[in-house]
Amino acid sequence: MKKILLFSLILLSYYSKAQQEPADDAPIFIIQMANARLMDKEEGRLAAGYGTTQEIRDYGNRMVKEQEMLYAELQKLAASKNITLPGVISEKKSKALQKLGELRGNKFDKKFLRMIKIDHKRDVKRFKKATEFDDKATKTFAEKYLPMIQNHLDDVKKIIG
Repeated sequence: MKKILLFSLILLSYYSKAQQEPADDAPIFIIQMANARLMDKEEGRLAAGYGTTQEIRDYGNRMVKEQEMLYAELQKLAASKNITLPGVISEKKSKALQKLGELRGNKFDKKFLRMIKIDHKRDVKRFKKATEFDDKATKTFAEKYLPMIQNHLDDVKKIIG
């Protein structure tokens, strides 16, 4: 019984410490952000075509342009670390994108804005965490592009009102 209790305390201590220290998961961050950039670009493409307001269409066009640029920068970072990036969106994201593409009018606008807001909130958190990585190149990338991702989130919040 004492051994189980001791093991549990050690495990709890390790888990608590791991939660406080930033994990240096640079390869995971790079791959996740590449997938997110592909998704945001496609969401933007749909918004540029199906958005009911000029503001949403303009935001969509901006997403296409800026997400392509970010993906290209992620490709350079990944290549420097011998990481292979996905060339297509994950199956889960692809299904969500397909559902979005089936909507029109105000239903499309609401779903797009909700999805892109959720995406950017998540990405801001991940970019902030990456600014604490030990991996210098990934940390520098995150520090450089965090303001852009935060700006995307701020702008979608303005559109929502």
